[in-house]
Amino acid sequence: MIRIIVILRRNSVAIFLFACCFFAITSVVYTHGFHPDLEQWQKRGLVVTSVDTKQKVVALTFDDGPNPDATTEVLDLLQKYEARVTFFVLGMHAEKYPELIKSIQYHGHEIGSHGYTHNVRQYNNPQFARSDVQRSLQVITSISGIRPHLLRPPGGFLSRQLVSYCIDEQLTIVIWNWDADYKDWKAVDSCLLAKQIITGVEPGQIILLHDGGENRQVMINALSLALPTLSRMGYRFVTVSELLALKNQ
Repeated sequence: MIRIIVILRRNSVAIFLFACCFFAITSVVYTHGFHPDLEQWQKRGLVVTSVDTKQKVVALTFDDGPNPDATTEVLDLLQKYEARVTFFVLGMHAEKYPELIKSIQYHGHEIGSHGYTHNVRQYNNPQFARSDVQRSLQVITSISGIRPHLLRPPGGFLSRQLVSYCIDEQLTIVIWNWDADYKDWKAVDSCLLAKQIITGVEPGQIILLHDGGENRQVMINALSLALPTLSRMGYRFVTVSELLALKNQ
């Protein structure tokens, strides 16, 4: 009898651990954009990961800012190479650094929403997700005078409820293909990061970078290496909206 109880307990533990792993994996998958409806949303233009074009153009995108320690350096670097990009800003940081939002505008770049708080886990709650996005839109609009029409959900989170909300709000969701996510936020080697960006580049690509967070110097140094090389390769750097206008060209 004792042996049977032990076996049952072991089985229960195994089932519990399996369930935890399953839900953890499911959460990560949905958080990072691998939703079963993704292909359908892409066909309808509701979610964008890249653009089909033969022209040598890429959209550099910067998440989690604005950041007084990095955004200004990024803007100076972009200006040097005549690059236009899209900043997906957090509402809470835009509210704290409105002058950086205006500087992004002044330099001719595009501003999209990255939500207000970057609380990815809470986006499983549709009510929270709608409120978080709406709050960010209000903050950005009040500072810039222009309502964003692009949304990059934190973590690339996707759900049917969020997509439905974005349809109502006339927001296009912009994520990325996984070969264009170089994990710059944890990179330690600027030369390696630059090499990854250069060797992985493709026409119509949406490249994910971060001007928000701590120690962005590795990314900035990598960008200073990648931009001139990509320019020599014939690539132009455009905003996401400009890239979308080139679809199928």
